[in-house]
Amino acid sequence: MKLRAEKISKTFYREGNRQKFFNAIEETTITLSEGSVTVIKGRSGSGKSTLLNIMGGLLQPDAGQVFLDDNSLYSLTDREMSRLRNRYIGIIPQGHTALRSLTVLENVMLPVHLYTPEQDVYDRAMQLLQRTGMETLADASPAELSGGELRRMAIARSLLQNPPILLADEPTGDLDDENTELVLQLIRQTADEGTAVLLVTHEAAAEAYADAVYTMQAGKLEVSSRL
Repeated sequence: MKLRAEKISKTFYREGNRQKFFNAIEETTITLSEGSVTVIKGRSGSGKSTLLNIMGGLLQPDAGQVFLDDNSLYSLTDREMSRLRNRYIGIIPQGHTALRSLTVLENVMLPVHLYTPEQDVYDRAMQLLQRTGMETLADASPAELSGGELRRMAIARSLLQNPPILLADEPTGDLDDENTELVLQLIRQTADEGTAVLLVTHEAAAEAYADAVYTMQAGKLEVSSRL
């Protein structure tokens, strides 16, 4: 499965600013192919997360289109988009997203239970918690977790349904060196199993796990290297 953005762009309006409009994304075309890790690096505010959100069906572009194979994401209804994203696109958000009333394990299983509550994904969820070093915290509350632990929980949740597309926004931002390596290795393994991965990061070590590296600056995407 491929995810491709064709000639997308995004402009924001800032109230009270002398330069009221700014181009968060200049016209950009990029394709994520199965079995590959694409890294986008750049400073904060360069447009990396905006691009990721557009490609994940979370933020509509002002121009251009995003296709999952032959499906044009922004021609879908909200309901259709939600179902497609739930099944085919795993997203690791930059912030901490967890339902505090659920345990860590229940949070990880949530994507499946939103639509198919009868499906048993306990074994898969526990396997992912083990792979992210979180298995001993399965019954803990999110309120008991550190920022890095919440991030690893989100990573496990994003992989629950073996999504063909994985979009990761600074997935190692709260992690120490040991867990950063653990997560980058897991992302590489996920790609090697067939997933198309987009990794937005400041982490220099991520480039060693990439098939293609891009740099984003002031909304402009440029190829840094292809391996």
